[in-house]
Amino acid sequence: MSNPFWPEDGVSLRGEALDRLLMWCSEQDASRIQLQTDKPIVMKVHGLNRTITREALLPGIVEDAINYMFRDSTAVTHLRQSRALDLSHTIWPDRRARRYSFRINAVPTLVGPEQAVGITIRPLVDIPRPLAEQNVEPRVLEALEGDNGMYLVCGATGSGKTTLLGGINRKRLEDPDCHMDLVEGSAPLELLYDLVPAVNSTVMQTEIPRGLPTFAEFIRAAMRQEPTDIVVGEIRDPETVVAAIQAAISGHRLLSSLHTFDCASTVRRIAALCPADQRDSLTISFVENLRVIVNQRLLRSTDGRRTPIREFLPVSRAFRDRLLDADPKHWPELTRKAVETSGQSFEQSIRSAHREGRITEAVAAAAIRQEL
Repeated sequence: MSNPFWPEDGVSLRGEALDRLLMWCSEQDASRIQLQTDKPIVMKVHGLNRTITREALLPGIVEDAINYMFRDSTAVTHLRQSRALDLSHTIWPDRRARRYSFRINAVPTLVGPEQAVGITIRPLVDIPRPLAEQNVEPRVLEALEGDNGMYLVCGATGSGKTTLLGGINRKRLEDPDCHMDLVEGSAPLELLYDLVPAVNSTVMQTEIPRGLPTFAEFIRAAMRQEPTDIVVGEIRDPETVVAAIQAAISGHRLLSSLHTFDCASTVRRIAALCPADQRDSLTISFVENLRVIVNQRLLRSTDGRRTPIREFLPVSRAFRDRLLDADPKHWPELTRKAVETSGQSFEQSIRSAHREGRITEAVAAAAIRQEL
């Protein structure tokens, strides 16, 4: 690489210059951009970090950046009060050309002994990537065909959960036989669907807390909109898990994501997030409405990029009955066994990716060792 740095390196990163940097990073296929006080800017491309500015960022530049993306000079005040900021940022310089969307997380940090600001910026796709380009297994596609219940897409940060969620929704929106009315509440919104040709379907998206203050309020509003599909961007706390389960038991199709390692840990995580005084009733409702769990990871692929591997479990009526007849403390073990007999484990997915030539033998061997 003859010049690894941003072509405008040295320009003060304020306002439109920051936007130009972010657009350039997005065009380099960056999945993550980090701005931090007294540090140069680093972006990650296909899992590898790359420093793109020579000089460290001055405190005022970083503070101006978060204020600019927050669209309010109070952003730094929030950080100084020990509050993290989650927000979205969109750049659309030409309405006839590409739009650039980003998810922003800003937190107070330390660089050595000094107070600092850290900003993580994740470029988002302008239009969700179709499932046909995501190596989605036919059995997963079949399990996603239902009209009600909970459909969970899980994995670590950066594992492609959002990409898969977007592909699932895009497929339904583009299907002329699917008359879908989708409402989404996310904090913040990571995907936009206005450029998807929704043939006979509608989409309404709300950002939490910018549009509505809480997920509970979003669910209450959603129930008055007669949706077919409800998307809760991420289940991350008790309030959200309650809202998600309420959406599922109302007879709708509920699509959401969690940060979990595998299918068994997904079941355990949902139970742990349920408030103690409602845990019994909520976990029963969760099991009765669960339709599929998909856990995804990304591995280095033979083309130098990354490719998905998946553990998944289509949840049958018989398996739901088996869980409901068992003590909840045994649910993770029952789920692990069901994955082996009725779904697909990560080890099976790794071996399949190797057979298909998507990953090398060395990558496959290292990934399988982690499963042992």
